[in-house]
Amino acid sequence: MTFSIDSFITPDGVSLRYAISTSEAPRGYVLILQGRGEFIERYGETARDIGARGWGCVTFDFRGQGGSSREAPDPVMGYVRDLAHYAADTRHVIDHVKRQHNITCDLVLTHSTGGLVAMGMMLDQTNIWKSAVMIVPFFGLGGPDWVSVAAQFVSSGLCRYGFDKQYLPGQSSHSPLKDFDPANLLTSDLTRYERNRAFLHHDPSLVIGGTSAGWLDACFQAQASIAIKLVSAADSLPPITMVLAGNDQVVSNQITEDMFGNLANIFIIEIPEARHEILQEQDLFRAKFWAAFDVHLARYHTDSKSL
Repeated sequence: MTFSIDSFITPDGVSLRYAISTSEAPRGYVLILQGRGEFIERYGETARDIGARGWGCVTFDFRGQGGSSREAPDPVMGYVRDLAHYAADTRHVIDHVKRQHNITCDLVLTHSTGGLVAMGMMLDQTNIWKSAVMIVPFFGLGGPDWVSVAAQFVSSGLCRYGFDKQYLPGQSSHSPLKDFDPANLLTSDLTRYERNRAFLHHDPSLVIGGTSAGWLDACFQAQASIAIKLVSAADSLPPITMVLAGNDQVVSNQITEDMFGNLANIFIIEIPEARHEILQEQDLFRAKFWAAFDVHLARYHTDSKSL
C-alpha cells in the first residue's frame, strides 16, 4: 500500500499536506498524528502494516513541518507558537477527508508530540475518536528534572521577550541529515534511519532542524493544561493504549506513568530497550508494538466494518 498525497488550504490560510492509504473495503481508518519534525513519507511502512490488518490510514504534516506551510523566517526551524494550531490542523484534516473522501477515522495513532495534541483534543471534546494508541506521548521531557526546569525557564523567558522564533541553545546545528550515530536517541536501526534520510536528500524542503523557543514553550503550556483538565475530565477519555520505549531519553516515561497510570481506561506497556522512535526501530521492537496494537484492535474495534 502506498500513500496518495495531496494538499488543501485551511480556512485560516494554511496549506496542509495530507495523505491517504487505503485498500478495497477497509475495516476502518486510522488517523496518524506525527511527532516533531516528521513528514508523511516516514509512515509508508506503518501504512503497509496497518493495511495488512485490513485498515486504511490518513496522516498529514502539521503546519511548520514536512510539506505544509512553514511559519518561521528560517524554514528549517521547528516552530509553532501554540499547540492549539496543531489541534486546528487536525480538525481541518478530519473535516476535509470526510467531506472530500467520505472517510472517518475511528482510531487515532500518535507519536510523541502527536500524543500531546490528541490528548488535549480528547479532553476538550468527547467522542472525537473511538479509541487511541499513543506511542511515547510527550507529556514531559526525558532526563533529569533540572533539565526540564531549565528548559522551561529558557523557553518561556525567550518567548516573553519576543524571541519565540529563536533556536534554543545548542539547537541551531541540529540536522536530521547527519550520518547515523549508533548512540543517537531516536533509533538503533541503521537501515530505517538511512531510508528516512534518503527521503530528505531527495526533497530537502521536508527538512526540520533544531527546536525553537516557541515550539518548546507551546508544548510546556499544553502539558500544564492537560494536567489541569485531567482532574475533572479523565473519565471522558476513550480507551487508550500507551506504548512507551524503555530506553527513551527524549520524553519522560515516569511523568506518563504518574499522570495516567491509575486511570481505568488507559493501558500502559513498555518495550524494554527500545528508543524513542519505536516505529523506526529494529524489527524486534516493532513486532512488540504491533502485538500491542493488535490487542488494542481486538479489544475495542471488533465491530469495525467496511466503509
